[in-house]
Amino acid sequence: MASTPHPTRRKKTVVGAAALAAGAAVLGVFATAQAADATPTARHTAHAARTPYVINHYGEENADKGHAERSPKNLVLSEFTSIGSVHWKQWGTKKAVGTGKVTGSWCLDTCLDKPLKATVTLSDPKNVHGRQVFSSFTLKLAGKPGPYDVEDLHGKRPLATS
Repeated sequence: MASTPHPTRRKKTVVGAAALAAGAAVLGVFATAQAADATPTARHTAHAARTPYVINHYGEENADKGHAERSPKNLVLSEFTSIGSVHWKQWGTKKAVGTGKVTGSWCLDTCLDKPLKATVTLSDPKNVHGRQVFSSFTLKLAGKPGPYDVEDLHGKRPLATS
């Protein structure tokens, strides 16, 4: 003869099963939320791995060898030109664009004490020693370039890559 479960035991079993199902649902939502959170991080990490550096010779410690950086505050563009107080508006996989204050050996009489406002664009990433680095820059002075007839102010120029 089959025994019939007691009504109170049956309610406890149903309530227990419902609680387990609700707990599993909560854990499922939590796991899904964690996976969703992980996706942007993975995308960010992959994007960062492809984002180029710039080889910067700014400062005594970097003068000879240079140092790979992203979004540096000060940047040596060439042996004649540097840009400081740079505010980077974009640093992507194809180009970087920032505004700052330019000085150079070509304007020491006027721009050493009063640097010229300019926009710099880094471009043409190349693979150097297994690392992507920007290999060109374009510099555009704000307003009129004045009396400065300098190579660094005319079109795309090469940038140090090592």
